[in-house]
Order: sequence, then structure tokens, then C-alpha cells
Amino acid sequence: MSQDQDTPLTIALAEYEHLRELSRAVHDQSAARFTFFLAVATAATAVSAGLVTTGGSALAGPVRPAVLAGLGVLVLLLGVAVFARQIELNDRGRRYAVAATVLRTYLTRRAPELAAYVIMPTLDDPGPFAPEPFRRHWFRDLVSQAGMIAVVNSVLVALAAALAVLAAGPVWLAATAAALVVAGSLALHVRVIRRRIAGSAAQVGLVLDRRSLHPTERAVVGTGETYA
Repeated sequence: MSQDQDTPLTIALAEYEHLRELSRAVHDQSAARFTFFLAVATAATAVSAGLVTTGGSALAGPVRPAVLAGLGVLVLLLGVAVFARQIELNDRGRRYAVAATVLRTYLTRRAPELAAYVIMPTLDDPGPFAPEPFRRHWFRDLVSQAGMIAVVNSVLVALAAALAVLAAGPVWLAATAAALVVAGSLALHVRVIRRRIAGSAAQVGLVLDRRSLHPTERAVVGTGETYA
């Protein structure tokens, strides 16, 4: 069979190119949403700082706190929405990466003499650019784009809690409440991120098992430590 008539190879290459386009689209959407959120949060912070430092402002009395509270609520609601969307986009990106890895595995198993020249990871050889595992340290999730949004959301919730306590209690109690709220909110956000990652890893492992796509490191995929 000639190369022009090699239907499996043609389908594999077309699918791989489609996965590249999908991965690029996910990356662009994720970066755009993260940048937009940072821009809104920065602008809200600048406006809030201006209102706080301006003594003779027209926004006097109860108007100024209402405006500050409104800005905080706006950023928080946007943060929750963008956080949820970032988790979804990250999950898609991980699945697309696994799909591309599987297709590269097909190509290298089909042409073993090519395997030594394929630098990107396959199920048989992670190569020098081994992808991150699904299951990883919680700090890695915290410093991701979704994690950075979680930090902003947590700070806003903690600030609201501190102001509520400060209205009827001492400063030390407000600071303690803020610290506890930040820690609890961050823990909740990270738990949401890691639960989504764990669910995705489990589903990927089931698919690989069902299709008998056994990687070289069998125990790795079996425990969810697979390509991200």
C-alpha cells in the first residue's frame, strides 16, 4: 500500500492536526480570560485606592463604602466565573495533551525506526519534555492561573470578613478572622481544582485501559500519574 493510500496514517495525521488547533484555542482562551480578569482586578484596585486616599472626595459619607463594596463584589463575582472557566479549559487542555500523546504513540509504534527522533512524549517514552502528572503537589495548583484567581477571590472574601468583624470587635480579632478565611477559601479553591484533575485522570486511565493502550510505566497511569 502506497503512502498516498495509507488511510490509517492519513486519519491519524488529520486528527493530530485537529488536536493541535484545539489545544491552541484552549491556550488562547485561557490566557485571554486570565488577562481580562487581572485587568479588571487591577483597575478596581486602583479606583479603590483612589477613593480611600482622597479625603475631600464628592463620594462622602456612606456613598464611598458602598462604591468600594460594589467594586469588591464585582471583582469577586467575575473571579468566581473566570475561576470555574479556567478549570474547565485546563481540563480540556490536559485531555487534548493525552490524546496527542496517544497519537504520537501510534505513529512511533507504527514506525519504530522513527521513535528515536520523536522528542515529544509518547506512552512508551516521556522524552526530555515529559508532561506534568495529573497528581501533583498542591502548591503547583495554587500557582497556576486558576490558583492565582483563587488567591484574589480569597483575599476579597477575607477583607469582607475582616471589615465585618472590625465593625464590632478589636483589630486583632479582625486580622485573625481574615487569616482564617484566606486559608479556608484557598483550601476550598485548591480542593475544587484537584478534584477536577483527579476525575480527569481517572477517566483517562479508564479509556486507556479499555482500549488496551498500555504505556511502558503501567503503574504510572494506573494511579493517575499520567500525562497532563
